[in-house]
Amino acid sequence: MLTIPDLLHHEPRLGIDRELVSELLEMAFLGKDSSEALDEALGGADGEDPWRPGFFADDLFLRELVRSCFPVVVGGKTFTAHRAFLERVLASPPRDLASVAFRQEIVRELDADPAIRAAFESLYTSLYELLDRLRLPGQVARLDINTYRLEVLKHCKQVIDAMVDGFAGASSGIRRLHEVGEEIRRSPEYRLLAHLVDYEDRLATIRVGVNVGASGRITGVAVDRIVENTDNIFYMRPLRRLRQRLSFLVRGYKWDSGSVLSRLVHQVFLRLTPSLTPMVQLLGHLEVYLANRSFRDVARRAGLDVCLASFGDGGPIELVGLYNPLLLAGGGRPVPCSLPGRDPRSISLVTGPNSGGKTRLLQAVGLAQLLGQGGFYVAAERADLQPVQGLFVSLIQQETADQSEGRLGRELVRIRTMFDGIRPPALVILDELCSGTNPSEGIEVFSLVLRLLERLGPLAFISTHFLDYARELADDPPVEGLEFLRVEVDADQTSTYQFVPGVAETSLAAVMARRLGVTYEELAEVIDRRLGREAG
Repeated sequence: MLTIPDLLHHEPRLGIDRELVSELLEMAFLGKDSSEALDEALGGADGEDPWRPGFFADDLFLRELVRSCFPVVVGGKTFTAHRAFLERVLASPPRDLASVAFRQEIVRELDADPAIRAAFESLYTSLYELLDRLRLPGQVARLDINTYRLEVLKHCKQVIDAMVDGFAGASSGIRRLHEVGEEIRRSPEYRLLAHLVDYEDRLATIRVGVNVGASGRITGVAVDRIVENTDNIFYMRPLRRLRQRLSFLVRGYKWDSGSVLSRLVHQVFLRLTPSLTPMVQLLGHLEVYLANRSFRDVARRAGLDVCLASFGDGGPIELVGLYNPLLLAGGGRPVPCSLPGRDPRSISLVTGPNSGGKTRLLQAVGLAQLLGQGGFYVAAERADLQPVQGLFVSLIQQETADQSEGRLGRELVRIRTMFDGIRPPALVILDELCSGTNPSEGIEVFSLVLRLLERLGPLAFISTHFLDYARELADDPPVEGLEFLRVEVDADQTSTYQFVPGVAETSLAAVMARRLGVTYEELAEVIDRRLGREAG
């Protein structure tokens, strides 16, 4: 069995359906449009089981993040990436830290070695062109199927040669590409491919003589010598070719060189298909790393940095220079903040004014864990994390016309879903817990959640507007590991988007109302003006 050119897992694996993809490639080689089916096969590649995207992807706006901050750009050209596969990879970090380290080593080598990076980008463009040609055969296949198939085989050889020649000096998991390419090169299938491409490109070499007149114009061309490509395994001497054709004619068989070539090319492709099937997955893997580099470039253009996360053995969680990458989409510059060291089993209650940055902070923490444990760049200057086996994020509570539960009922449903679904160690992020009901009921449910989280032991971040209750908890913590963060405000009572230990004194609702023009005086003036116009 051929080694799989897997760039995402420490132990190579094939996440796509080998049999299905082989059939799709053969259909494409026959000139059939298989673009949607191939894209679906790649988009449905296996992810890691514990990370259930339904628990966090929508609340972290993962699709929007991929669309705005993870383009695939090579040499200034933006390619049409397989976003479904990229989203699936980002939403499914590996269970084992060995695969996280494997990915980080590839990221570091791409950063440190321009030659490897250039070969990486070149391989991607070659593989993209090959699969794009197979996905959409186009007019060439309809007009001359043999020309189309030979072009596909030439692209196959180009991809294999690029794998062998470009990564012999790689030290990270990228070297796996060289090893797989070498394995294919040693195979009988590649030997047939190489001879067929060579025979098509160089059936013979013709040496000509050119006559030039006194005026400088060419006055004649004479063929001096014809040297046929006799070293190629497909070469037959002229007399043998003639005898073979006459033999078939005598037996009543009608054929021409085009039909023989078509059958030969098809057989070579069929024998090569097992080696090509993993290349569909490889295209997605290459795009993941190229999109990761583009994310870094997007951040740096905004004057921000990124880092690769470090994972300690039970040490504190700390994020320095953390920012929300979703805010990069509009071309703005997010305000970084830092979270001091926290116990991996702590529960942090976040308080502060509306529009003070609490929700953005919670999103940033969730994305830092997701990207960091994925082995990719984190939107921070430094990220010291602990591995988790799952993530639950609840930031959005949308109203629907057909909902059967009120606000309290929906709050209880999301809490039940959380405790049913997560397994320790995990990261839990809840925005405005129990804000959709009256304070007395909300506090009772809030207390229930805190006690259950203590039993489960995840790292948790919870924002709340129950400031009086939060101060009571700070004075007399009912559970262990309870910590408090509040939004820092300046002398003008405006959020600095920084977070410091403690509980907020006020939600600054009056300050926000004045900022938005929602005061008695301003609204009364609006009413008086309107009534005056109507009376006139």
